[in-house]
Amino acid sequence: MREVASSEYNSIANSLVMWIACAPGILIVFYQSWLFFRKSKADALKIGLTKQQVNAAIRSAVVTSVGPCFVMLTAMLSLMLYVGAPLAWLRVDFIGSVTYELQAATIAAESMGKELGSSELTVDYLATAATVMTAGCVGWVVFGAVFSDKMEKVNSFMAGGNAALVPILGTGALIGVYSSMTLDRLYPFKNQAIAVIAGGIVMFFMQTYNNKAKKQWLKEWGLTICMVSGMFIATLTESLF
Repeated sequence: MREVASSEYNSIANSLVMWIACAPGILIVFYQSWLFFRKSKADALKIGLTKQQVNAAIRSAVVTSVGPCFVMLTAMLSLMLYVGAPLAWLRVDFIGSVTYELQAATIAAESMGKELGSSELTVDYLATAATVMTAGCVGWVVFGAVFSDKMEKVNSFMAGGNAALVPILGTGALIGVYSSMTLDRLYPFKNQAIAVIAGGIVMFFMQTYNNKAKKQWLKEWGLTICMVSGMFIATLTESLF
């Protein structure tokens, strides 16, 4: 297939055909989200939670998700420049990891001897990038589909039958996940490291204050405030120094 100019490539990557092709996958995600929400709300009432408790949990979950969604949205803008808005929207809705998608797009470009974001990108690259993005995550998608309903048995096995250890293992796993997402940003020491440290400092002071103040809105908005503060401080220091 012939080489296309950057403007022509962008028009193809953002064409109506691409939107129509990506729409079914996105609609499936919306349907699953609605299905999980409805089922979770119904089960919460069945186990004895009040409507007030359920509504409070829903509100907290929505507010807490603002920060991560904001960060993902800003990062997705860069992915849209390379593979177009429809494919970027589809991939982030399905996987939720912009870092992985950018790595896959870069690998696809380098394997074809092209520079990501340049006028060298062709429709062949768009097809290759879509294939690499999809194939690269098949492993954990299949694992999740096959073993998600068996994780309770895995937790029980790892806890040695001691139910009290299950929440401890869950907390340890959560700490490990967030550590893996932050520690690799500390070296080399650049603006990403400043964002991690600044966000951690803001979180420490907020938690220290809220241990006495007991402000519910701080519990709900704390994650968003810390993430945005880290991004802002890192951007400010980079522009100054």
